Amino acid sequence: MKEVILQYSIRDLIDQGPTNLSHKQVTMFDLKARFHSKYLSKETAYKFSSLGIIHIYKGYCDITVNLENKRIEKDDIMVVLPSQIFEIIGFSDDFEVKAVFVDSEMIVEAGYHIKSQNLIEFLSPQYPKIISLDRKTARDVKYNFAKIYSFIFKNNNVFSNELVIHHLSILMYELGNFYHHMVNSSQGHIPNRKEELSKQFILLVGMHFKDNRDVQFYADKLFVSRKHLTKVVSEVLKKSPKHIISDAVVLEAKVLLKNPNFTVSDVANVLNFSDLSIFNKFFKKITGFSPRDFKNG
Repeated sequence: MKEVILQYSIRDLIDQGPTNLSHKQVTMFDLKARFHSKYLSKETAYKFSSLGIIHIYKGYCDITVNLENKRIEKDDIMVVLPSQIFEIIGFSDDFEVKAVFVDSEMIVEAGYHIKSQNLIEFLSPQYPKIISLDRKTARDVKYNFAKIYSFIFKNNNVFSNELVIHHLSILMYELGNFYHHMVNSSQGHIPNRKEELSKQFILLVGMHFKDNRDVQFYADKLFVSRKHLTKVVSEVLKKSPKHIISDAVVLEAKVLLKNPNFTVSDVANVLNFSDLSIFNKFFKKITGFSPRDFKNG
């Protein structure tokens, strides 16, 4: 049975990251598939409550981000926004990433969300951000990652905290600028009606999956028939609406079950199952494990 990484706050990440940090709102990780299988285990669901910027250095990884299948590969940046749910499907043997995680309060204090409309777009949680960088931007990102890394450890520089924020700001503005130009250059592609409907369906599932698992509910919200929604979503996303809704419930259940503060009964209640036995049957049918075995495994 695969281990599920719990929801991580910035404090959790700092406690599990490098020691001797000088800054208490920023931490960094250097993960390689061949050395860190604990953090890159397949079929792992996890959340973060902080902002993360993950730079893929080598290889590739297939993941789902809020139920959408994605592949991240060399010189991609993945922007991790609070409350997104991730699941690792598979990765290459040479997969390697460097990541910086920042306390959400620090983002607010820095004012990134109000200083620039481009950064508002960049930090918007409307949809997952996976950005393929050009060579120059990838080089700039690596440089600022290295500078942040050098200053987050205790050192003799009396301005180390300020320098961390400085290079983090440069990193944010460089990525915001690149993202802005990338979006503008891709505006020639207008999503067709099927793509738009599927995107709206995904967003609705993220909002309502705890309360409603009925495909008809989502069809009504989107003003289409159940049959039409099923046909379009299956064609565009390669999964039926029912399958996608179930995926959302199971991903959330995995995270909650691995939380020591929740019993199996608590999880069933949070996910609005009318009866514990119904939740047990639902979870086992999809995962192959009972909720209790999964929690204790």
